[in-house]
Order: sequence, then C-alpha cells, then structure tokens
Amino acid sequence: MKKCEYRLPKTKVGLKSFKKIIKAGKFLYGKAGFNSTSINDIISKAKVAAGTFYIYFDSKLDLYLYLLDEYRHNIRRSANEATFGLKSRYDMERAGLKAFIMYVKKDPLAYKLIWESLFVDPEIFKDYYQSFALSYIKHLEPYVKSGEIRNDIDLETVAYILMGISNFVGLQMVFKDDAVEADIDFVVDESMKLLQAGLFFNNN
Repeated sequence: MKKCEYRLPKTKVGLKSFKKIIKAGKFLYGKAGFNSTSINDIISKAKVAAGTFYIYFDSKLDLYLYLLDEYRHNIRRSANEATFGLKSRYDMERAGLKAFIMYVKKDPLAYKLIWESLFVDPEIFKDYYQSFALSYIKHLEPYVKSGEIRNDIDLETVAYILMGISNFVGLQMVFKDDAVEADIDFVVDESMKLLQAGLFFNNN
C-alpha cells in the first residue's frame, strides 16, 4: 500500500492553513479530478502562500492520499459509532449500512474522491478496497463461529458483496436529491431482507 507522507501543523495558524489546503484539495479533486488539478490550483483555491503547501505535503499525490485516508477513517468511525453496543451481526450490518449511506448522502464527494483513485493509480484503488475487505472478514469471523453467519460461504466474497451493497445502495440515495432519513431506512430494510433470506426461492 502506498504510504501517505505529510507533516501535521504545529501551531494554530499552521492548522488553519492546513485545513484550507485540505478543503481546497477535496473540492478541486472532486470537481476537476486529480490529473486536472495542479498544486498551483490548490494554492490559489486555498489562498495560502506558494511555499505553504510544501510545509505539509511534498506532492499533490500525498495530499490525495491524505484525503483518501481521511475518508477511510471517517467511514470506519461512522460505522463503529453506529454499531457500538450492538450484539447481533444482523443489527450491526443494518446500523453500519445506514451509517455509510447517511455519511455519503452528506458528503457525496466521497464517491468521486475514492473512485478517482482508479485513475490516479489502480494499485491505490485496489489497496483501498482490499484493506476494507480484510477488516470486514475479521469482523465477520466471530459470527461464523457463533453460528449467526452460515459457515458454507467464502468470507472474502461475502465482504465484497456487503461492500457492494453499501456502495450502490448509497448511490441510490445520493442520486435522489430529495431523499430523507425515512427513505434511507426503507432501502436499508430492503437490503437487509436480502441478507436475511437470500434473493432466490428454493425450488429444489
């Protein structure tokens, strides 16, 4: 996995400039894309001195990786907060799915920035989702042992299926500008019906 190289600010003034750079980078990468955005564009949008960018980042790729790591952390934190105290895997999946959709509904640039990595460097895109899958597998394993999750399916495949549901049901809600929390609850419950009972009737 490519390592994000950056230097955190040490003063309040520095923190203010750092946040301006982060905000500008997120906006420009989301609007124009990574390849069409230059460091000068970021500096201009952030309204900071030319050398200020290089105090914290060596390249625009380092800034992009920082933003990607920030999304990864925030999405996981949202899920952890939503599932805190829950015992059953069903309840955890429902709460985690809703938390993800609520997050991307509030910040739809997350999709643009994350999927942009496929064009920045396919290895970054692959690493991003593989790391999520590995984490998912570790969280699912105890529930296979306890009998709540069936033991005859591959957990890696399950992890990608669950991530796929989150991604595309999330898009369903992002596409609907007037969607409210009740709409999100509806599609989450519809998704959980499939997870609980499966898609196909048993005709055997």
